Amino acid sequence: MKKILFFAVLFFLISWHATAVPQAHAQLRTLPTPTISITTTPTATPSATATPKPEKKDVTKPEGDADRKDFLALFNQRPANTLTATNFIAYGVQYAVKQGVPANTIMLILLLPFLATIVVFFRYIIGLPSLGLLVPIALSITLLSTGLLAGIILLATILLASLLARFILKRIRIMQLPKLALSMWLVAVAIICALTVCAANGILSVRDISIFPVLLLVLLSDRVVALFLERSLKEVLIITLVTLLLGVIGFFLLSWTQLRDVVILYPELVLLFVPINIIMGRYFGLRVSEYIRFKPIRDYGSK
Repeated sequence: MKKILFFAVLFFLISWHATAVPQAHAQLRTLPTPTISITTTPTATPSATATPKPEKKDVTKPEGDADRKDFLALFNQRPANTLTATNFIAYGVQYAVKQGVPANTIMLILLLPFLATIVVFFRYIIGLPSLGLLVPIALSITLLSTGLLAGIILLATILLASLLARFILKRIRIMQLPKLALSMWLVAVAIICALTVCAANGILSVRDISIFPVLLLVLLSDRVVALFLERSLKEVLIITLVTLLLGVIGFFLLSWTQLRDVVILYPELVLLFVPINIIMGRYFGLRVSEYIRFKPIRDYGSK
């Protein structure tokens, strides 16, 4: 019995080997031969991997949708959803922004009393005169729109062109308005030449400079030239340099992101400038410059 079982198992194994092995070889012959493909990834050059520089935000223009979302997220740090006696100004500011009023415009308007207080401080406490109150503030906003370097180059070009036009047209006997028109023509030619030279030599980017800050600089330079015809050269230089200094200080203050966020988040701070200006307006003592000017007399009197 065992021999019969042994031969049966042996017969089964031989028959399986005879049928399975040829089928396996046939399947192997029908399989596609693998092909090895080598793909080369392009090597990233430094120019391709360099991240683009973030664009500088112009706060003198209305903000976009992304910046508006940032302002709304900033308002979450001090939500003013209900009107109370302590947050009525913040409630009004946030309500205006939510209704579509540009937050940049509100922010700059809230900073105007701050800049005006600085001008008053320079005039009545330090004793340095400037071209009125609005000219340094307007110069600050203009520099904020054009950029510091571009604004100074344009202002210097306009001043030199205006002075040159005044000296040239002074010898021509025509009416006043035609003289102003010819002076404006010379200033316009000088501005175009300055912008072209700066753009050709890569001194500054002139693509974002619009006509409105240029027009404002022309008006400011006209005030300087008119002052030059009324005052001495020393007084004109002092007033012009102080006005330019106040404009640069205002530019840096308006460019300070933390200050802008604090002012639009806590607009009640502008109320502090009311008593400050009243105190400075009632000060009748000597200015800082007068203390320096009369120091020899005070030292002589104290002996």
